Amino acid sequence: MVSMKVSYKGQYRCEAEYLRSGEVMCTDLPDDLDGIDHYPAPVHYLALALATCVLTTMAKNLDKHGSSLDGCYAEIGDFKEDVKLIMITELSITFHLKAEYDSKTRKRLEDFAYKGCFIGNTLKCHKNFTFVYE
Repeated sequence: MVSMKVSYKGQYRCEAEYLRSGEVMCTDLPDDLDGIDHYPAPVHYLALALATCVLTTMAKNLDKHGSSLDGCYAEIGDFKEDVKLIMITELSITFHLKAEYDSKTRKRLEDFAYKGCFIGNTLKCHKNFTFVYE
């Protein structure tokens, strides 16, 4: 069953529709690659997929232990690429988590960030994760 439809719109822009809800998101190339740079580049959505996967798996784990991830968030930072290999080599994400989490919970969440996410386990690039407890 088809879940999304992706259409090329010209000027290095693509439009993706999630068919279940009709929600639409677009990608552009950055202006330094002759794109319009109005929407995120595909690599941003790759990092977004990783960040949301990690946050979701953390939330599921906390729910099982009677706690919550509500109010926590992630910031997607820089990425590195190897032009010769045509691949992303590093994604940087900072996770802002609750200061109230004890050391055991922090360790569990950080382990989940690196090992508990389908997206993260699929991506072979270096995941530069930073955890800020505030």
